[in-house]
Amino acid sequence: MPMVLLVDADPDSSVRFEKALRAAGYEVSVAPSGSRALAMLRQRRPDLIISQAMFEDMYGSEFCTAVRSDPATKEIMFVLLVDRTSQMAHATQTQADMVLPENLPVSTVVTRIDTHLRLRGVPGLGPPRVPDPKAATKPGAAAAGPTLQGSLAVMDLTEVTQAVSIGRKTGRLVLSLKAGQGAILFDSGRVVHAEFAGKTGEGAFNALVVASHRERGGSFSFVPVAAGDASQLPSTIQTDLETLLLNIAVEMDESQRDTRN
Repeated sequence: MPMVLLVDADPDSSVRFEKALRAAGYEVSVAPSGSRALAMLRQRRPDLIISQAMFEDMYGSEFCTAVRSDPATKEIMFVLLVDRTSQMAHATQTQADMVLPENLPVSTVVTRIDTHLRLRGVPGLGPPRVPDPKAATKPGAAAAGPTLQGSLAVMDLTEVTQAVSIGRKTGRLVLSLKAGQGAILFDSGRVVHAEFAGKTGEGAFNALVVASHRERGGSFSFVPVAAGDASQLPSTIQTDLETLLLNIAVEMDESQRDTRN
């Protein structure tokens, strides 16, 4: 059973989170302050840290820096909850894996975190939710296996692809958007192929990310592929994921500036 360290000085908030996390299958430890959380980290390494933005003894960003500076804890997934007005600033100034608004429903936060951990391949999680079996027959899916389904309204496509990449997973990410069906193929976390709207390769990948960003909705289903079958995956993309996403972000930013002008 994966273990979560919840750092929250508000008793009511921590009770709500602890209840939701336990219901989702996690073991939970609660720390009311940053210093107490650091002491607990020395006793046991969790799989995930969820931290509020401020405590009496330090800021959540300072706590995150302390976690990242220790070789024994630097790889732990860190989620920082902040007020919505400072979300963007925190996202660029901290080393947290996820920065989420603190006023999101607890159920939404837990669902998003659970999906992220499953895509990353954290051991000890219960069986994934099984989507519509027809998803396995969508673009790029030749054979079905255990799948994980999620909503792109909860976890956007950029974050989904990054989680698959971090987890070094091999398989098909089948996407269902208003603009149509698409698929992104991964080999050990590397994007190797994409199909969407009659396009393949980087053009299809770019179009999928842009379409999902515009819709802010849709769904995905990840279908793992056995390591021995990875050689059968088509290969039309050579660029690494970070560069792909950076190029798309630049293009979208330029497009928005042109629209404003």
